[in-house]
This record gives sequence, C-alpha cells and structure tokens, in this order.
Amino acid sequence: MTSSHEQPEQPERLKLSDRAVASLPLSSGRAELLEEIMSTPVLDHRDPTPAPSARPRAQRWLVPAAAAAVVVGLVGVPVWLATDDPSREGAGDAGRPSGVAGDPSSGPEQVSGYRAVLDAPGWTVTYVQEEPPYGGEMSYSNGEQSLDIHWRPGKTYDTYVEDRSDNGPGEEIEVLGKPGMVWAYSANDHTMIREPDLGHLLEVRGSGMDRAAYLDLLGQLRLVDDAGFQAALPEEFVTDAERGAEIQAILDGIAETTYPLFPPGADTVVTSSEPDRYHLGADVSGAVACAWLAEFTAAHAAGNERRMDNASDALIPSREWPILLEMDEQGDWSEVIWEYADEVAAGRVPEGFESGLGCRS
Repeated sequence: MTSSHEQPEQPERLKLSDRAVASLPLSSGRAELLEEIMSTPVLDHRDPTPAPSARPRAQRWLVPAAAAAVVVGLVGVPVWLATDDPSREGAGDAGRPSGVAGDPSSGPEQVSGYRAVLDAPGWTVTYVQEEPPYGGEMSYSNGEQSLDIHWRPGKTYDTYVEDRSDNGPGEEIEVLGKPGMVWAYSANDHTMIREPDLGHLLEVRGSGMDRAAYLDLLGQLRLVDDAGFQAALPEEFVTDAERGAEIQAILDGIAETTYPLFPPGADTVVTSSEPDRYHLGADVSGAVACAWLAEFTAAHAAGNERRMDNASDALIPSREWPILLEMDEQGDWSEVIWEYADEVAAGRVPEGFESGLGCRS
C-alpha cells in the first residue's frame, strides 16, 4: 500500500517530509495525473513509508448511533475483488512454491495471478500498497537487505524497459515462466522487469545483496491469485474481509468527538483499497476532513457564518481523532489535517487542501 507516486504541490506554509508526501492517499480525482506519472518511471529507490504498528487481527464491529448512518463502501477496494480481474480465472492452489528464476520447469506449475510474493526464510513484509488500476507494491526486508515487488499495467512495459536501459543493456533471464530483463544499478542493487502477463508487468528490485543472492531470491518468488495475496499479508495488515470492519472502527473513533461525521448532503460512502493500516487511516480520515473542508469552503463563499462554525466545530476535534493520534507516531499525515483545521478555526479557507488530501471532486 507509499508512495513512489509524485504528489501535487502543497501550499508553501506546509513543511512536509518525503515520507509525509509518500503517505498521501490517492484518489480517483487524480486519475489523469496518475496516468501521466505511470508513463514516467522513476529510478530512485523509495524507502517505504512506516510499517503499521502491530494490532490484533480480530476486532468487534460496534456501530454507535453517531456512525450508524455512515455507509462503508467497498466498491472501490482492491483489484483482486473486481469481477474483471484476469487473475481470477483458472486460479489454483496459492500455496505451491515456484521454480528457480532461470528454470521455470524445475518447480510445480505456477498459480494464475499477476502479483508475486516471496517465500524465503528470514524475510518479512514491511510495506504493502495497491492503487487500482495503477498497480501496487509489496516490500520485504531481512534487516539490511530489501526486496521490492511492483506490479504495474502491462501497457507501461516498453516505457519502463527503455528507462531501465539507460543503465546499459539488460541481461535476459526467465522468471516465473516468462522472459525478464535484469539491470544492475550497482554491485549490490539490481532490478528485473518481467514481460507482461494477465495485463501486468512485474518489477522486482533487490538492494543490499550481490547478483547471486538477488537471483536466488527471484527463484523464491511465487505468483498468487486473490486468495494467495490475502494469505501472504502479515497479521498487522488489513485483508479484504477485515477492511469494512476496520473502516467502520476508524469512523467510530472519529465520531466520538465529531458529530455528525459528515455535513448535510455530503457523500458518506468511504472507500479504500489499502491493506496498510496507515494508508487506510489516511483514506478514511481524509474522507471526513475533505467533506468538512469542502463544507467550510462553500459556507465561506456564501457568507454563511452558521455553516462555517459547524464545519469548524467538526474539524477542531481532529486533534483527538484516535486514528490521527495513532498515525502521528508514524508519519506526518495527521499534521496536515491539523494544520488545515487550524486554518479553518482562524476563519480562513486552507489553500490547496483538495490536492493535499487527495479529496474526490
């Protein structure tokens, strides 16, 4: 679940770190921008945004009156739930291991799917993000070494290969039964792009290891279908089955200090595709903040002080929203919302909040 995506420019008064920018959630309102970004690959390695803190997997779904009217929408959740996902056809046992990178015949037949996971002792998942239809990423670490697996639309294949080829000609290998190309950024930093399959390419970058160790890890990748991807998520990440309850629980916490959760007439459907709790929290808290910021903006333009006061009263308690207090220990997303709330409390419309929070238009 950040992110390597380029973010819209923030107002000058906001001093955001690279990590904060990477944590900003993506929304359908920036689809055209993302399409352009996806056609321009970036070579620089991005340190993943903070991994979410550990939490119990099972949670009770309690719906207090303040949040009962909120519709938790899942229509915009991950690609692997969509009925037109090509990886859903002919999917097999997600638990079977793969063959080695250069010899696909040496292992069992691969499961149908365009995502890959790593089956290697000592490696743990540190970051997951998926933004349909632009792709996703799953990052692993075993300490000083890292492996980042990206899946992207197949139509971007030629652009990415051309970009990576600036480092010189790639070495042809086979990975998971398909041709791939490997480039070396340095003796301990390599990347591989696999030809598109099921409408997606795979790029796998390994840092902190030599070529032999990197190729060995490529041989321990496994293609997964929807169920296999869900099963590969560690306990601290949010699965499809859990996401609705997680969204509702976050809204319940916000409703403890902000009631109603949304201004009259606002869209109360909250969606997210994020398995990473930090990014999920950004999507949900952002939806509430965007609604009240839009209400304040409209009220300010109309000179309606009562509506302005209502919006301000809803945003000022954001400093007590449990999800923002939790996220404040991991990144700067909370600070962004709180600065916007301070602007509103001072009677000013925050400049650029729509792009800053990824608000849907």
